[in-house]
Amino acid sequence: MPTAKPSGIAVGVDVGGTNTKIAAVTPTGKILREQSLPSEVAAGPAKFVERVSAVITSWRKEGLKVQALGLGLAGDVDSAAGTLRFTPNLRGWDGFKFRDALARKLKLKAVVENDANAAVWGGFVVELKRKPKHVVGITLGTGVGGGLVLDGKLFRGATGSAGEIGHNTVESGGAICNCGSRGCLEAYAGSYGIVRLAREAVEKDPAHGSVLKRICPDLSKLSPRDLSTAAEQGDEAARQVWDRVGSLLGVGISNLVLILNPECILILGGVSRAGHWIIDPLKSVLSAKPFRTPFSAVELRLADNPNAGCVGAGLLAFEKESR
Repeated sequence: MPTAKPSGIAVGVDVGGTNTKIAAVTPTGKILREQSLPSEVAAGPAKFVERVSAVITSWRKEGLKVQALGLGLAGDVDSAAGTLRFTPNLRGWDGFKFRDALARKLKLKAVVENDANAAVWGGFVVELKRKPKHVVGITLGTGVGGGLVLDGKLFRGATGSAGEIGHNTVESGGAICNCGSRGCLEAYAGSYGIVRLAREAVEKDPAHGSVLKRICPDLSKLSPRDLSTAAEQGDEAARQVWDRVGSLLGVGISNLVLILNPECILILGGVSRAGHWIIDPLKSVLSAKPFRTPFSAVELRLADNPNAGCVGAGLLAFEKESR
């Protein structure tokens, strides 16, 4: 029996450690309404559900006919149970039953998914038009997430934990990650890791970080965007940091290329806005690999859509609804 085509409107929610994006989307990924609000992690998950529900309720009162809801959460998600099992960046939210709480509040079917899975699915459907069948997606934000689309389908693995590229070890015994391990890719390519590397570089050689310090005199408030600006203006410390971040990202991606042999690597998230500063050293690592067959076949792409997370969460809600 053929699968019914999804129709109507779904709401996708992309929950970050700092901010949350909410969007009402069509089955093609067109955004009809959108809103951002602070995640306020310390207030707890129950309060968060209330705040998100208030936004969706206001949209319904304005005439938006919402049929399904998708929620993307940073961490180890049990999508079957609709719970967040473990999260390095949403402290205190572990174990909360998001699907049940949202269903009670909104009387809607809710799909709960890892945020990177949602973002990669959004990129796969909207940007890649479902054409490459084997895609590795990497989200670069506060943390580093990953999602796998294999044979055109989202691959979750045995426990729903597949694609956690951010917690692969790229430097044995290295910097501590928010997950508690050492040397994870996230500890270097997540925004908090990048900022740490920049501070260390300036402390080691203040002369090389003169432009960076002028742009952001208080290094405790440094952002990856500041680091990109400093690199553009010739700051040697900033350029060295981006070189290290891109090279370690290349190590993590190389492992995935060799294991999964994808057609496309799709890089999403705010940190990806560093553009060539992060991509050039990444490409250098990939081009140096002697086993050329899988590396020659893979396309590296930066996603254009800054809303892939909330769009993808909504699209996954449609997928569930149409089964």
